[in-house]
Amino acid sequence: MGKAYLIDTSAYSKYLSGLLLPDKLDLMAETVEMNPIISVITRIELLSWVAVVKEVEASVREFITVSSVLSLDEPVILQTIRLRRQYRSVKLPDAIIAATALVYDFTLLPTNDSDFQKIDGLNYQSLSK
Repeated sequence: MGKAYLIDTSAYSKYLSGLLLPDKLDLMAETVEMNPIISVITRIELLSWVAVVKEVEASVREFITVSSVLSLDEPVILQTIRLRRQYRSVKLPDAIIAATALVYDFTLLPTNDSDFQKIDGLNYQSLSK
């Protein structure tokens, strides 16, 4: 696997729920097993989600433990500001995740394409189709 992937919250939650198509499931499973990388925003969103969906809490906590969790550093903050100014409809959490992928040159793995497809220069591989 040559690319470095940043896993979006939507992708991991659908992976855990068994809602990905088989070919997308294979890519996600390989990414989760090899070197999962997430934004601190994904960590926050997943841990908020498990408060509602208790049966996945252990899996989510284990995933976060083995993941590289990228913090908000100055380059990500500045890129987020640029994205929010240019793409007003992109919500702050998605802008932070997109900025993280851009700054670190990761390919983003989302399932919510409409949030990310409009962002110029963002490498992403949709897991929804």
